Amino acid sequence: MAETQPRLLADDIGFLLSRAGGMVLGAVNKALVPLGLKVRSYSVLVLACEDSAGVNQRSVAATMGLDPSQIVGLIDELEERGLVARTPDPADRRNRLIAATEEGHRVRDEAQELVDQAHSAYFGDLPAEVVAQLRETLGRIVFP
Repeated sequence: MAETQPRLLADDIGFLLSRAGGMVLGAVNKALVPLGLKVRSYSVLVLACEDSAGVNQRSVAATMGLDPSQIVGLIDELEERGLVARTPDPADRRNRLIAATEEGHRVRDEAQELVDQAHSAYFGDLPAEVVAQLRETLGRIVFP
C-alpha cells in the first residue's frame, strides 16, 4: 500500500477560508467602529437597503446563515438608531419587512467606504480579475 504524504495546514482550503474570513472580519469590524456597526449589523443594513419595500426577517436570516432569533436583536439595534423601520409584510401578516430609512442609506454609504478600505488591505494588490473570480467562486459556495 502506498504511503500518503501528510497534508500541510497551508494546503487545507477549509482552514485557509476560515483564516482569511477571520482576518477580513476583524479588519471590517475595526473599520466600522466609528459608525457603531459590526459586520452582522452592517450586513442587515445593506440587505435592508437593497429593496425600497424592505426585506423580510426570515430571508435576512437565511441569507446571513443565522437563526431568525439572532436577527431580531440586530434589527432592534438598527431600529433604535433610526437606520431601519419595521413594517407589516403585505404578503404574510405574520412577518415584518425591514426597510432602511434615509439615515440608514446614508450610514450604509459611509460604512461601504470604510469596508472597501478594509478590503483593499487584503485584496488591493490582487488583479481585478482575480478578485472578481474569488467573489464569483465564493458566491457559488454561499448561494448555490
